[in-house]
Amino acid sequence: MEPRRVPSFFMLVPGPWRDADEVQRALRARDVSAEIAQSGPIKPREVRVDVVEDGRLAAAFRWGRSGTLAEDLLKRIAPCTRAALIEYGSRLDESPADVARLGRALRDAGGVAVRMEASGAASAWDSWLEHLESSDRSRLYTCAVLLVRDDDGGIFTCGMHHFDLPDAQIKTEEPAEGTSWLDAFCVYQIVEQPALLSGHTFRPSAEASRRTLERWPDHRHHPNDGRHNPFGVWRFLEPGAHGIEATQTVPVIIPPLVAVLLAAERSAGHALTPAEVEEIVDKSPAIALAPATVAELERSRGYADIEPELAWEQWQIVRKTM
Repeated sequence: MEPRRVPSFFMLVPGPWRDADEVQRALRARDVSAEIAQSGPIKPREVRVDVVEDGRLAAAFRWGRSGTLAEDLLKRIAPCTRAALIEYGSRLDESPADVARLGRALRDAGGVAVRMEASGAASAWDSWLEHLESSDRSRLYTCAVLLVRDDDGGIFTCGMHHFDLPDAQIKTEEPAEGTSWLDAFCVYQIVEQPALLSGHTFRPSAEASRRTLERWPDHRHHPNDGRHNPFGVWRFLEPGAHGIEATQTVPVIIPPLVAVLLAAERSAGHALTPAEVEEIVDKSPAIALAPATVAELERSRGYADIEPELAWEQWQIVRKTM
């Protein structure tokens, strides 16, 4: 039996570090209770430490959830050429108080600021620690997830995989309206942990018209990019559009359809055609599972499969990165 996957996330902390051993000693001296990982897969509540060198750290820390970081903080980051890269074995919402204690230790050891690598959201210590220590999940969302404008006028979130959840995107005429939708929806995902499916609907308030959801692979970030969300992106369809119809149970292809298609394409030696993809979907064995069971399966393996009804379109997104 394969060991159960342990979720993890990364933080980047500029400081006076020379190497990983120095950071580890600083954490131990400040009674950080987490075990420090040495090798192999990370374990629950374990910390893995590395030190990276980059002469442009101030530029990498320019943006946070509230916009540009304060100039005085950026000036303090500018002389730093090294940063501690910290991996923590947990979802962010599972042990925020422990993560806050780790952050305080890094700050007290000379860490200048912190950046959540799954989104690129940079923060000053005071606000970041306040959010973590509150254990308020809506505030965890605020410190870990960025909202970004698309070139085509849409808005999308980046960083929901801190919580093993999909990101979301929406198109609206008013940016403030789009922000309101995404904030309400993502906090709803974190707090309520709903078993959502393509075809379900959502609205942020009783006054708003419902929009239909469809899950798609993350097409913006390569899997080697820390911002890539393996759980995909919820797309809010245009008002009045329906898309896939949600069902009481979900036909789940095992092994995952994305793995089946990858193996078939490698075996064929050429890019699969729409007809070949359709045939594979039709012939692949599937089991009917409850939506909550599907969500647990995704978290245990660390990624979402593509939608069988949208297999051709979604496979084109996934195969470009494989």
